[in-house]
Amino acid sequence: MTRRQFDEQLALLKEELIEMGNLNCKAIDDAVGALERQDTELAKKTKGVETQVDEKEMEIERLCLKIILKQQPVASDLLFVTSAMKMITDMERIADQAVDISDLVIKMSKLPYADHLSEISDMAEKVRDMVKKAVESFVERSTEKAKEVCRADDAVDDLFEIIKGKVTGVVHKDIDEDTNGEQALDLLMIAKYLEKIGDHASNIAEWVIFSVTGEHKKLN
Repeated sequence: MTRRQFDEQLALLKEELIEMGNLNCKAIDDAVGALERQDTELAKKTKGVETQVDEKEMEIERLCLKIILKQQPVASDLLFVTSAMKMITDMERIADQAVDISDLVIKMSKLPYADHLSEISDMAEKVRDMVKKAVESFVERSTEKAKEVCRADDAVDDLFEIIKGKVTGVVHKDIDEDTNGEQALDLLMIAKYLEKIGDHASNIAEWVIFSVTGEHKKLN
């Protein structure tokens, strides 16, 4: 394989990762949009996006193995490819979390809807941005952008704590009436899944830094 062919395959790898990141963002948007609009049909579509993410993961994994076996890259090229293989594991899990959110949306639709918390929408927007920037940082080989992703996770964690406090108040208030208590706990689980998505985005960012520096450090 010539260097030109190798560079073409690296460019393809970047394109595939961007597409997988876009699918992740769509899965998050669909899941949270379904919650906001109480749209169970949209929630069901998240599973289809997850399937696309799974397929993309396998495509990228095959491409990475092909590059490693045929080109036997060294130094920075090897770091780039092996980091991509690590990243797609977290990206696949992000889609799984989106499906978990959608499953809860469908379950909650069987009960009268309680007022949901605006912080959940804020969390969704932040983690979506984290996922997008994490993939961009890899393609751009930007350690600074990757570090921004890790720093953003603190704001996501803060929102989760706010939601947890509000949900605890609702559960205590409705402990006898048992009206909104169950749904409040479901909302807490949705917030937890969003928090996990933020963690996965941070993991991706840490692998980006590894791909550039050769050092893997936990930043959160």
